[in-house]
Amino acid sequence: MKRRSERLASRRAVLRGLGVALTLPWLESLAPRPLRAQNLELPRRFLPIFMPNGASEWWRPLAEGQGAKWQLSSVLEPFGALKNKLQILTGLENGSVFNVDGGPSVEPSHGRLAGAWLTCMDAAAERAKQGLAEVNGVSVDQLLASHLTAGGRTALPSLQVGLSTPLGGCDGEPCSNSRSVSWASATQPMYKKVDPLEIFEALVGVLHGTNGGGEDEARKRVARDKSVLDAVLESAQQTRQRLGSSDRLRLEEFLTSVRAVEQRATTVSASMGGRACFPHTPPEVARVEQASAAPRQTTATYEKGAHADAVSDLVAMAFECDVTRVVSYMLEDERSEFTYDHVEERAFSAESSKPKGGRCPEYHLAQHMAGDAFATITWWNVGKVAELCRKLDSIQEAPGVSALDSCVVLLGGCMQGGTHRADQLPIALVGGKNLGLSNDQHLVLDRRPLRDLYLTLLNDVFGADIASFGQDLTGAPHRRIAQLLNA
Repeated sequence: MKRRSERLASRRAVLRGLGVALTLPWLESLAPRPLRAQNLELPRRFLPIFMPNGASEWWRPLAEGQGAKWQLSSVLEPFGALKNKLQILTGLENGSVFNVDGGPSVEPSHGRLAGAWLTCMDAAAERAKQGLAEVNGVSVDQLLASHLTAGGRTALPSLQVGLSTPLGGCDGEPCSNSRSVSWASATQPMYKKVDPLEIFEALVGVLHGTNGGGEDEARKRVARDKSVLDAVLESAQQTRQRLGSSDRLRLEEFLTSVRAVEQRATTVSASMGGRACFPHTPPEVARVEQASAAPRQTTATYEKGAHADAVSDLVAMAFECDVTRVVSYMLEDERSEFTYDHVEERAFSAESSKPKGGRCPEYHLAQHMAGDAFATITWWNVGKVAELCRKLDSIQEAPGVSALDSCVVLLGGCMQGGTHRADQLPIALVGGKNLGLSNDQHLVLDRRPLRDLYLTLLNDVFGADIASFGQDLTGAPHRRIAQLLNA
């Protein structure tokens, strides 16, 4: 059982108002006096970010090694400022989940591989075995959600977000395989929220029932051009009076940032047709496949970059306020066919890229072309993830320790790229310095199962004490990847 001081240390101050509970970042002035001089344990966080359709061939750095021995590839160039907090893992495979010989060929690739990205299970085989229409394995993020938020440490055990559009098929498999990477149980996919305003309202307490305001109150507030901060002004004023000068300044900066995030979320939500692409409840397969039944997103009315920026702000807010410690983020659904004509195509070599002229085509088509357009789309998505990581790195939680240092950001995809193979998976780890992860290296592994990465994170980084994860039809034993960790 937790000691009283530990329970107190895990709590954050909350501003309350009608339909709103806004959790504040850690403020020393509000800590119980005996705790102010103690070294408090910082939250540990996990942020898997799914990149659909694999990655361009220019993802892989030329040289392996650590520090000056390796350099970023042209597609990974947006991570330049964070190279010292980055690991690129080459040689991970997930074909052994599907094939007895461990081979990388899996069909239909888009419909099956995405569902195994965080579960390392073959959903199609499990459906046949159990006679169920929709089944998979529990995903690694949900195992960590149970571990990191046990005892109600956070308001939300986990959060699922994304940038999904109605454009793209499900490759002949249940859409839960390609439109959700998080599974709470074998039969419960965790569908993502794609409307930034809906995500914002969840973070400030509206959608999980605080004070009974509910989503209707949130929509009324938007219609009246009111801010969520209007509902907590009295509580904020009372809190302000209890703070020292430095904490008072931090509170003002935080409230200003919340309003900026809210405005951005509201603007993007409106451009997406109000409720974005999907209903609030998990979508029926028929509804997902019938794109015409949902508001169409086009570059004439929808800015994908603004959508990504809004979601990044919200993820950073969720972690800074300790609303949750586990977020899964899908940059797109697998087999996305969104047209990236808002992005200028670039010409790529192994070490650099430059503007080429012209606009990028539809995502899935570009993947099959496997040329500069596909590399450009990969580069653009990597850039948005790098921006999110820089936001997390700017949040200082202790002297010399940022939110990124206490978070494992896992960026990756479920297939190579144009080949659609389940080996040589594009996988990057960002952050985690405060959790014992090594940094600044390109690690080349020899056909290591993806589940070995997850076992290493579960046990050696997060201390979850889990003996096995997923499946491996080759019969290979579980092995942790020691090179990921600080010596």
